[in-house]
Amino acid sequence: MAQARKILIADPDLESVRQLTRALRQKGYQVHYAPDGSRALEICVLRHPDLVLFDEACKLLEARTFIQILRTNPRTEEVPVVLTTTNLDMDRLRGLRLAAHLKKPFNQDEVLSRIEHIFRRAEAAKDLKSEAQEIEGSLSQLGIPDLMQILGMNKRSGKLSLERGNERGEIQVGDGRPVNARLGRVEGEKALFRLLSWTEGTFTFAPGTNPGKPRITRAMDDALLEGMRQSDEVNRLLPSLPPRTTRLVIAPEADLPQDQHPVTAQVVDLLRQPRALGEVLDLAPATDLEVLGVLITLMQKGVARVAEGEQEGSGPLLGPAELHALRSRVLRGKSPLKVVTAKVFICGNGPAAARRLFSQLPGLAAVSAEPTAVKSGFGTLGRLELSEVLQLDFCVLPPAEAARPLWRPFSAGAVGALLMDTSEAAVRLASYLALEIRVPIAVMGNTVPEKLQGAPAGATALGDDLTEALRGLLIQSLHPAPAAPGMQQGPRAVSSA
Repeated sequence: MAQARKILIADPDLESVRQLTRALRQKGYQVHYAPDGSRALEICVLRHPDLVLFDEACKLLEARTFIQILRTNPRTEEVPVVLTTTNLDMDRLRGLRLAAHLKKPFNQDEVLSRIEHIFRRAEAAKDLKSEAQEIEGSLSQLGIPDLMQILGMNKRSGKLSLERGNERGEIQVGDGRPVNARLGRVEGEKALFRLLSWTEGTFTFAPGTNPGKPRITRAMDDALLEGMRQSDEVNRLLPSLPPRTTRLVIAPEADLPQDQHPVTAQVVDLLRQPRALGEVLDLAPATDLEVLGVLITLMQKGVARVAEGEQEGSGPLLGPAELHALRSRVLRGKSPLKVVTAKVFICGNGPAAARRLFSQLPGLAAVSAEPTAVKSGFGTLGRLELSEVLQLDFCVLPPAEAARPLWRPFSAGAVGALLMDTSEAAVRLASYLALEIRVPIAVMGNTVPEKLQGAPAGATALGDDLTEALRGLLIQSLHPAPAAPGMQQGPRAVSSA
């Protein structure tokens, strides 16, 4: 039988410690307690815990000094430390070599999920220290940024092969640095940044040498930070543009300056003939973020436009990779189903919101000639087929406080919510879905209500085009809050051939 992992909680707040200790012991962990930093250091040296939860309010020895002492002692140098704090100021946390940080008061499910993630990462790091061993696993359990950090810390060389549905990618690493990456017809830094956004799929790392000239020159930490920054910005910009399958072209009457920025020149040259947005992103050598920025500027100035014969917003809501990622997200932890149903909640004036939904969303089929949910304010309004294996149900919940007990059980399978108006009842329901269910919110209009600002999964004003707002919401939903722990198997090592 595997030995229980030991967790040390250093926190002067006894009530918080009691609640967390109870939850950790129910999960099978051994828990030790220290009321201050000095005692925490003593327990670390004597008991050698597998993880420390250190609260910033600890006296006698503050967090920075505690961590520095741990890292200089061979017995404790690799013990991961999670800092708990009521003031999550990232500037103060720089250089602390933390495994994670948690803001108090925290959600116990989030704490447990973060702890399991740290232990999975530690196991993978242990496996990757073996020069002759392959390792494989699920990206939903150990993400690509974590894998790359582990490879960097251990100065490993080899190939990280990645699969997501029908997509195949690879990242080559040499002496702990990214050397090259490939995804479809895209290569180098651009492919690396795309792959860093994958949260679903499988990975296999095969150790070996990396012949050939490096296509990526950034150090590991720099590449990861820049890649994740660009991924966030790309997800923010995509809803401002037509779907990836929409063809764009340079307007014949456009007055183009001779002296153009190199990325602008790349995009303009490609759009001299009609091309799909996705094709432009693939063919332009610049990063996706740079290309999207240029495209938005060109379309705002009327230099580029949707090609004749196409309506802006035509084509599928999501591309094949996005459909696969959304289906995987809904299925997470469940048995595979032939057809998967995701829920989008409508927050707004019932009859008016329903009428707008059916009049402006092409392909939406009502569940009946007169959906009872329109009058009752509870149930499913209609269904949209995204693919043969994925469908969206558009649901409503009664916004009255008396109906609150119904909200959580009926929210299972939710991927997001559309806030159709800013009435008090609609915003109250959207706030519940954003803060308690932790799904993204797409606001119809140009202003995010104050109650939704800072929502964990995001709340974004996406204008008045319902189709584009829905598309933006679904893209946001592909980056959810951490899943509950214990849902899937973590990475496992396999013998090398």
